[in-house]
Amino acid sequence: MQIEVPYEETRTTLYPEPVHIVIVKNGMGGYNPMSAAWVMFTSIEPRMLAVSIGYERYTFELFQHVEDFVIAIPSIKMAEEVKHFGSASGRDLDKLATLGTRTQAASQIDNILLSEATANYECKRTGALETGDHVIFAGEVVASHRHRDLLPRLFSVAPRSFGGVDPSSS
Repeated sequence: MQIEVPYEETRTTLYPEPVHIVIVKNGMGGYNPMSAAWVMFTSIEPRMLAVSIGYERYTFELFQHVEDFVIAIPSIKMAEEVKHFGSASGRDLDKLATLGTRTQAASQIDNILLSEATANYECKRTGALETGDHVIFAGEVVASHRHRDLLPRLFSVAPRSFGGVDPSSS
């Protein structure tokens, strides 16, 4: 039987929750990574992904001027990056340089991939939908990549707490 409770009381039941990193190019030729939980596949044909970004985020400002973006699936090696990319603002510093995050060039768009991620998706922006205090940006996947060692992905297991799930153990 269901009982009605405050939203905050149900929010913690969603863990573990996938965590992602969205990367957009900034106006100075660099790249801004932002941690994001609200990412989803939205279409099989064509392959499409969407990310929900709050209006107050620097990444939201950048999305107004870009035609493409990357969605990275962080590996269990990337908890420090996920924390940093979600708490520091790219307005103030180069988040990639601060941690020495390894990157490589994307193959189909003018962006970068996170070398130690489990996977990276290169996306061409196709649309946006306003939803309250966030905007959902959709993009067609034009290239996909995975780590050569099939690194397990990172999950948010509680607020500001991260852990991995090894897919080979199932």
